[in-house]
Amino acid sequence: MNGPQQINPDRIISRAQFRELTGVSRTTEWRLSQEGRLPAVVEVNGRVLGYRESAYIAWLEQHSA
Repeated sequence: MNGPQQINPDRIISRAQFRELTGVSRTTEWRLSQEGRLPAVVEVNGRVLGYRESAYIAWLEQHSA
């Protein structure tokens, strides 16, 4: 089946992918995180951190208005 790509809300977006998608710098990501203005970070395997795709989409909808 080669249908349209489905969004998986449980997929983890790496922090680098998040920065690339949003256009924020590493420093801005850190600052927004410290201020509690970013989605919660998810620990993937004890070392890799990322964001849930569903949280990213909700954050993006909230900040694109």
